[in-house]
Formats: sequence, structure tokens, C-alpha cells
Amino acid sequence: MNTTLQTFLASITSLHQLEPKNLPKDVLHVMLKMSPEELFKTCSQLAVLQHNIPSKENALTLKEEEIATLAEAYLKAIVVRIKTGF
Repeated sequence: MNTTLQTFLASITSLHQLEPKNLPKDVLHVMLKMSPEELFKTCSQLAVLQHNIPSKENALTLKEEEIATLAEAYLKAIVVRIKTGF
């Protein structure tokens, strides 16, 4: 994972900071340089961090289909934000 993303994730204090509309510009710049596969993987990871609520039995409570749907929506929101000039 990119150091800019690592620094951002290490500094967040609440989940709303993971929303695409709240991502810092330096994070968006890093995302612009990613390959499509890497970008989708990153969006998947951020969506899981934002929406997954672990239980005592399962660290991951979202199903694969839910993760894909959330990642797609996250990616679309990133694209909209980039198109509007951040």
C-alpha cells in the first residue's frame, strides 16, 4: 500500500473520513495513478473499512457480493469527485 494511503489511514479518527467526498486531495492524486485493478482493490478495502462491523465469530461480516457492490459504489463516487475537480 502506498505511504500516502498508509499515513491517511493511520490518522483517521472516525469512519466518515473514509467517505469519498472526505478523502484528502493527496489520497485522490495517488488513486489517479493506480492501475484499474489496484484502484478497485483499494476501493474494496476502504469500503470494507467503512462498512464492515466485525463480530466475535467473524472478522469479516460482509459477503463477497456485498463487498463488490460497495466497492463499485465507492469507485463511482471517487470518479464523480475527480470529474468535478476534487
